[in-house]
Amino acid sequence: MMGRSHWGLFNSVWAMSRNLDFVPDLVHILTAGCDKNAADKAAIMVRSLLSEINPGSEVKVQVISEEDASEIAETVKHIAAEEKGRGNQVALDVTPGKKTMVVGAMLASGNLVDHVYYLHIASLKNADRPFLEIPLSSQHCHDFLAEVRSKRQQAQEGR
Repeated sequence: MMGRSHWGLFNSVWAMSRNLDFVPDLVHILTAGCDKNAADKAAIMVRSLLSEINPGSEVKVQVISEEDASEIAETVKHIAAEEKGRGNQVALDVTPGKKTMVVGAMLASGNLVDHVYYLHIASLKNADRPFLEIPLSSQHCHDFLAEVRSKRQQAQEGR
């Protein structure tokens, strides 16, 4: 999901591939029309990054309404179902998304999503820089689904 900055999207893809070993074959960037230029810029950056670590990967930009959570949910559900149908893992990155987009995507995800990634940066002071130019100690990668599943499993084993 494209938010206010192309850096949030780009750095999150970089961080997840570097820190969590998740390197996508296909990236769908969902953006509201007003962010189309930023999404196109992010797509160029992500293509460049992925060409180094996963040649042949693809990046697609799709414009959606940022105000219509049901349209967002349907779009995410369609993309995720299509990818799951091909036997692929599906990751949802909520790092750069605006609230309506994130909520719409989460409503749709259900059992179709394998990972929900978020790159937390403790201070936004240098957030508009490339991933490795931001102090790594202030960045924390999360896979929220994996974290929740792990805690549930620990709770069940502790009973």
